[in-house]
Amino acid sequence: MGLKEVMDKASGGDPRAQNALGYYYYKGDGGVDRDVDRAFIWFNMAADAGDPEGECNAAYMYVHAEGTNANLEEAIRLYTDSAEKGYVQSMFNLAHMYSDGLGVEQDWSKAIDWYTKAMDGGSALACYRLGVIYEEGRGVEPDPPKAASLYRKCTETGYSKALVRLGVMTLEGRGVKKDPAAASKLFLKASEDSNADAYLWLGKMSLSGEGMVKSVNNARKWLTKASVRGSEEAKDLLGMLPPR
Repeated sequence: MGLKEVMDKASGGDPRAQNALGYYYYKGDGGVDRDVDRAFIWFNMAADAGDPEGECNAAYMYVHAEGTNANLEEAIRLYTDSAEKGYVQSMFNLAHMYSDGLGVEQDWSKAIDWYTKAMDGGSALACYRLGVIYEEGRGVEPDPPKAASLYRKCTETGYSKALVRLGVMTLEGRGVKKDPAAASKLFLKASEDSNADAYLWLGKMSLSGEGMVKSVNNARKWLTKASVRGSEEAKDLLGMLPPR
């Protein structure tokens, strides 16, 4: 639908069009200026009509005080209603609210429950967050094998943060068999996404020769890439390398 058709349908009470019009104003697309106040009005109208995506968008704006005053209690209500209708992004956002205690008392059990539902709905980020929870023992006993399994599931989508986490566990032999060569392959895969941590680990492994050919030149290459992307550890290591 073009902007005019969306406006007509939104004005006529179509919640999907109201939500779509909210995106136009939120992003400043289709020839309209970015206007978060108008975006919130339209998202909220869609939410009032029970549209789960509209509820999610209105809740997000309540959390971040965009186009409206912050209202975490209302955000929780909207996310919950939307999540219960099966909207995956709301499941993820609701889990985040519970894990961080935003607008509700921190509740890791509910956070894990909603992250799991979001993961089952196809969210790679929810899968990753669950991996972190079980690796670090946030609200549960640490479970490295389960964390590694979750990271491995995430890597099927090429999610670079999960690749790095699984790579470190594989390098150290936590939750999985120690295999430096396999770890280096995971870091190389993550580096395709310009992941600074992957570059750092490749640099460190090039220096040690564990799982990779020992090479100061390769280490300098990887550490430079990590440094450019803000890694302080990479900068420190570069400073310790012999001059060319």
